[in-house]
Amino acid sequence: MLKIGFGGKAKPRGFDYAPRFYDEEKEEREKRYGKYKSTGETASDAENMKLRIVAGLRSKYGGDRTTRAQMERQSNIRLILIIFALSLAVYVLLSSNKLTSLIESFSK
Repeated sequence: MLKIGFGGKAKPRGFDYAPRFYDEEKEEREKRYGKYKSTGETASDAENMKLRIVAGLRSKYGGDRTTRAQMERQSNIRLILIIFALSLAVYVLLSSNKLTSLIESFSK
């Protein structure tokens, strides 16, 4: 039906499937086993390569939330220190007389 007036579009129904049983360890174990199983087909070799890449990216931080949070915190602190150092360098350059004399020498 056509909606007339000040209303939003109708939202689509969501999909909320809840599996009865899900064994994440078993799925990971099967993926690891599938990586090393060679069948000689080129399609499965490409699929195995994709699985190895995905596993490598997931294991980058070890899967531990505290480790990832610690790495993010270190990264944020490093970023703040870099911003502070750059702002200090800009302040020193702008407050010095050498910069103004250099600009004046180019403008002559």
